[in-house]
Amino acid sequence: MKRASVRSLGPFLLAQPLAALAAGCATTPPSAWLHPTEQQWGEARAVWQGLMAAQPHAPYVAAVATTLRDARSGRTVDGRGAIAIAPGEAVRMILVGGAGATLLDAWVTRKRWRVAVPPLDVVKRGGAEDPGDLPVGFLRWWFVTPLDGVLFAASLGPSGDRWLLRDRDAVIDFGISPCEGGRRVTATRRSRGRAERIEEVGSGPSPLAAAVGDHVTYVDEATGLRVTVAVESIATAPPDPAAFENPDRDGGGT
Repeated sequence: MKRASVRSLGPFLLAQPLAALAAGCATTPPSAWLHPTEQQWGEARAVWQGLMAAQPHAPYVAAVATTLRDARSGRTVDGRGAIAIAPGEAVRMILVGGAGATLLDAWVTRKRWRVAVPPLDVVKRGGAEDPGDLPVGFLRWWFVTPLDGVLFAASLGPSGDRWLLRDRDAVIDFGISPCEGGRRVTATRRSRGRAERIEEVGSGPSPLAAAVGDHVTYVDEATGLRVTVAVESIATAPPDPAAFENPDRDGGGT
């Protein structure tokens, strides 16, 4: 199997120190309205549409430091790498370990995906479906088609805002609450009995738009896998378009 190169994701720096998680973050999201008034519903939809409009539209790449913790084995693996994002099209994530070996190479588009874990000699592929044992659905929703879904409940308030939406066979609970020096974004995605959740603490220009110092934690509640990602830098140049091509080089593209 051809080993991936982090350089394919474009230039980046690994110079920024990890920032501590901001204190003073609200931890309990407000209850969603069960029977909102027409005015409340209109306000919630307007805020949601504003969030969607504020998401990044141009491709970008972020250098990250990661820690993977496997609850089953108790093993912890630290790595570094990059995440290249083409909003609406694709995400490519390559993580390398201390010895420079590739730990993970994940490529996800709207219609296809490929995830390789070289240390385990594992390569899996698929189409538009979401596999039950990999976070492909969450990666697709969080990076490729952020905030997609049909909104069916919401709540706005001083302690935070909350929206519930349905994306195909998944239900997503998405919230934003105030945090010292920034904001806290949470999302729990439930699909076919599986729950995945993510929490981001940072001061980026908008939810799901990375900023240096942001911390994101992903948890698969079924397996106990926990992945912490810290954004160390954002490249000033866009990623190489080749980063978003099918790693199998079969001409399938995105």
